[in-house]
Amino acid sequence: MADWLMKQGLLTLVPAHMKHVIPLSETLSEENKFELSLFNREPLDFFMEFVRKKNVYVVEKANKPLGIVGVEPDGYQTGLMWAMFAEDMQKNWFSFLKASPKLVEFLHGNYYKLNMNILESNERIIQWAIWLGFDVDVVVDGENINYVHFVRCNLSKKNVYNLESRPVIH
Repeated sequence: MADWLMKQGLLTLVPAHMKHVIPLSETLSEENKFELSLFNREPLDFFMEFVRKKNVYVVEKANKPLGIVGVEPDGYQTGLMWAMFAEDMQKNWFSFLKASPKLVEFLHGNYYKLNMNILESNERIIQWAIWLGFDVDVVVDGENINYVHFVRCNLSKKNVYNLESRPVIH
């Protein structure tokens, strides 16, 4: 039995484990280090906390972690998607782009709607989100930094709890 959840070319998606914490902490991209610093978080502490949570996965190439993604519940049938990348993801960006639609569909599994907040200065990730079908909802003005809030609905999943889409019974 395979230990991976998804495979696209040389990239695999696996559940996050403690073995990923140190390699990801040591190779985290400068953009992600900056974002963690905004919340006074160290990469090691962040990963120690998040690998223990449900719905957290690691993108690997040859057993080397290139990124970590997850979805946090953010309301009923709504999840907040997040991702952080190692510096080496840059060398594998096009492979990751090719795998990304399958990744997002996988993450959508338990949620009708995914939200994502991306630093306004992180143009590459903003382009990635738009390419994946996320829509810009609003720009959130922070004290020193702005975030772009994205929303993506899973149209193949029926949302029977959406009041506007409920059948009318007379």
